Amino acid sequence: MHIYLYVLLVLLVVVVIFSIFKRNTKLKKIALDLQLGGIIYGGLIAVYSLLLAFVVVIVWQQYQTTGDRIESEASKLLNIYRSSYAFKDSSSARIRRSIVNYVESVKKDEWHALEHDSLSTKTQKVYDQLWHVIYEIKPVTEEEKIWYASIVQNINQFGEARHLRLSDRDASIPRIMWHMLIAGAALIILFSILLYSDNNLNHLLKVLMISTMIVFSLLLVYLLDHPFQGTLKLEPIAFEKINILDKMDIK
Repeated sequence: MHIYLYVLLVLLVVVVIFSIFKRNTKLKKIALDLQLGGIIYGGLIAVYSLLLAFVVVIVWQQYQTTGDRIESEASKLLNIYRSSYAFKDSSSARIRRSIVNYVESVKKDEWHALEHDSLSTKTQKVYDQLWHVIYEIKPVTEEEKIWYASIVQNINQFGEARHLRLSDRDASIPRIMWHMLIAGAALIILFSILLYSDNNLNHLLKVLMISTMIVFSLLLVYLLDHPFQGTLKLEPIAFEKINILDKMDIK
């Protein structure tokens, strides 16, 4: 809901600026001719649209990559969970219990921390404990050695996927690019207000429409650039398979 409040706030500011321009006789004198002003305005829109489209493509690809990393992390963890049944000693149950504890901590602690641009020390401890359990495995038979090698490979890939997922909490768009996007949006909206029109109500509606489109576009970029926050935030659904297996105790 707060996203729509931001939109309404921006539109309210636009209405105020529009009203000031229309009521001030000195400002009305700088109104732009529709023929020449329209050509310049169309050029501004074209350049800004290309820049905005470029940014949207970049953040969308990054957003999808983050989702793939979550799936990869959960998939490698699931492989370790299933491989643990190859061991006959107590390490088998310890591996599964450590994995379940990690999944629960990710869902309850780490995801909440990521939503606030921070990390969970509790999840980090559970993560380290899982590695410690793997270190303590002592394969005896040749079969166990083969399975242990598979577990080591999967946990290394799991650790890499987790590291990349955590790094995705940081915004990928440089601050200078945000300044360019916001400055371009303000310039286009201001330019649309300066265009001459005999019908103020009709003019205001058109300004509000272009303003709404731009604000929603910028909000989309922001949400995609922060995959663990807001309306489009990614959820740890991929880890649910491990919880289901643990409840069913399926080999």
